[in-house]
This record gives sequence, structure tokens and C-alpha cells, in this order.
Amino acid sequence: MADLRSLRVDAMDALGVVMATFDPGAPAKALLDQLEQVTLGFHTLAAASLLADGNSQKFFLNLTRCAENGRLFLRLLRRRGLPLPRASRNVPLLGALACGDFARAAELADLSRQDHDAAHQEYEHEHLWARALQLLTRDPPAEADVEPVLAALEPLAPDAVDRIAAVRALLAGDVEAFAQAMVAAARQYEAETEKRAKCFTTPVTTFAPHRFLWLEGLALLRLGERAGLPVELDLRYCPRLARVPMTAHYEGDWAIESGEP
Repeated sequence: MADLRSLRVDAMDALGVVMATFDPGAPAKALLDQLEQVTLGFHTLAAASLLADGNSQKFFLNLTRCAENGRLFLRLLRRRGLPLPRASRNVPLLGALACGDFARAAELADLSRQDHDAAHQEYEHEHLWARALQLLTRDPPAEADVEPVLAALEPLAPDAVDRIAAVRALLAGDVEAFAQAMVAAARQYEAETEKRAKCFTTPVTTFAPHRFLWLEGLALLRLGERAGLPVELDLRYCPRLARVPMTAHYEGDWAIESGEP
């Protein structure tokens, strides 16, 4: 966890610079770059709070800061008619879901890009999975909307079979199938993560928040809880500390001044 502690310092410094110098009238590329910096910064702080400090409520607060800044950036980009980030750049959405902040997650899903960004080399399977997660924020999610997305994703992403099974079980209200699929999906994530960890070309800074924490898995578990499908099993990369209720109240701090009236 030493890497996370040192990266936390760097992340706080970078966030301080963005917050102090943020200009809502900046060009599109500058805003998209800053959105990436803010997202990575709060994701790193959240991971450090949980894994280095064992503090679940600070974990949730930093994820909520990530989600709220993502929401403000997307509103700003839409207000100015600027390009939106690809749908698969969805850590703010996943963070809101992992906190059980379903209202903010639903707004993020509505604000996010919903078409495939082929021009910027977004893989189709990444877009389809991101789109499925957007649709799952609805309460309740409509199987008629989600299933065609899963059907299109299935032949493109053999490694997503367990995640797809988890979503189908969630939609069907099958708690046993949901739990089994989440266990298998967590194992798949572990295998992929360990492989990336051993690759010398993996960038340390952007990989660190994902190294021991499966944010997407935590989001799916919260969606399962909302649907009445609690998973009591231990899952690697989805620690119990990250699955307790969020009781901390977010006061709106560490948010960009987006120029909204």
C-alpha cells in the first residue's frame, strides 16, 4: 500500500491545481483532460482511504466527490455543446453506484454519452458494457432495454460472460445465480488484474486504484442490494469494508466551479 500512500499525495496536489485554476470557458480538450485528472485523483484517494487507512466512509466520500465532479463536468460540456467523453470512461458513474448513491448515478447515466465513440477508438464491447451499466441505473431497470445490449455484447466479449450472467440474474431476481456469477466475475477480474500487475508496461499511476479494488464489482453488488439480491459471500477485490452502508454526508466540497447559475 506504500504506492497508494505516495500516489495519494500526488493526487491531492494535482486536484488542488485543477480546483484552483479551473476555467469553465476552457477549450474542450482542456476540459476533458481535467476531467480525467479529477476522476483519477479522487479514485486514487478513495482507494487509499479504504486500502491504506481502512476508512470506508472516507472511501465513499472520495467516490462521491469523483461522481459529483463528473456530473458537473458533463453538465458543463453539454451546456456548451462540446464533445462528451466516451461512455466507457465511467468511473464517476461506478463510484456513485458503489456508494449506493443511485440518484446521482442515474443523472450521470442520463448526462453521459450513449452512442459508440468509434472516432476515438472506443472498442464496441467496451461501449456496450458501459451502456448496459447506464441502463441498470434505472429503478427498476427494464429488461427489454438491457437484454438487446447484452445480446450484442456477448459475441464480442467472451471474457464478459460472467458479468453478463450477473446482470441477467439481477434482472431476473435470481439471488443464487447472481451470487454465483459475481464470484466467477470476481475471479476473472483477479486474473486480469494480476496479469496486468506483472506487465512492465502497465502505468503505475492509472493502474493503482484498480490493483486491489474492483469498483465495477462493487457497483454491481449495490445494484443487487437495491434489487433485493444481497451477496453474503466474500469476494476478492470487493472487500467487506467497501460494502457497508455509506453514512457520511457529502457537503459538496472539492467540486469544480462550473459556472452554473
